[in-house]
Amino acid sequence: MKKLLVILGIVVLSAGVATAESGMAVFGSYWHGDDSGYSFGGGLKFKGELNEYLAVDLRASALTKFDEWDGDDELFCFPLEAGLLLTFPLGYDNPISIYGGGGAGYAILPKADGLDLDDDFCFYAVGGVELNLNESLSIFAEAFYRHLEIDKAKYEGETVRGLDAKFSGPGVNAGLMLRF
Repeated sequence: MKKLLVILGIVVLSAGVATAESGMAVFGSYWHGDDSGYSFGGGLKFKGELNEYLAVDLRASALTKFDEWDGDDELFCFPLEAGLLLTFPLGYDNPISIYGGGGAGYAILPKADGLDLDDDFCFYAVGGVELNLNESLSIFAEAFYRHLEIDKAKYEGETVRGLDAKFSGPGVNAGLMLRF
């Protein structure tokens, strides 16, 4: 039910925001969680500008290769997030803009090596810079902090007691945005 509500919320937020400055991006990602260690992955994001300074930010990431994970199966984390961004162009004819914002999401952690970590809500803050290469293409780099703590899990069907896994930590994304 939680997953359905998150997906419905993303659809509602994205309705009606497609403007000439909106776009879709693909990015590479690095994230370092407190207990999970570093991880790598990538994702997609949609930026729908509401006006010159405010935008809706929808993103989905896939992260793996957690260095503190010793299992045979890969541990994955799929954060689905929605937020708001404040964008500040650095001049009328300047192709560079900076942005910052934050939001909330839902992190999906599939079962790995018999351990089924509960999916849970997460929160993020982000700041970055975007360079417009032309009217329809730009590159961006951003730093973020994602807060995600897991306190429930099952191992081989049995509830794990006293779990306090902190995936919270900083990260960076860099990618290419196609504007439409």
